[in-house]
Amino acid sequence: MEFARNLKRLRLIKKETTADIATALDINEDVYISWEAGQAEPWGEHLYNLAHHFKVPFEVLLDESFDYELYLMILKARGTI
Repeated sequence: MEFARNLKRLRLIKKETTADIATALDINEDVYISWEAGQAEPWGEHLYNLAHHFKVPFEVLLDESFDYELYLMILKARGTI
């Protein structure tokens, strides 16, 4: 469940919709929603693409101690949000 929580936090930090991310990853929005709901998890290329989209190592997506407040500060400092 950490993955689903982290995924949602990252999306909200970037102020994107589920449709935005599905479009960026070229997947069906229902597939993305199932990841965020914890009903399924991506693997392989999809996990890589998510990490690339959010500009984090893929391990961050799976990390139960992910500090999204720190990530938000980093993004603000970079001027990416």
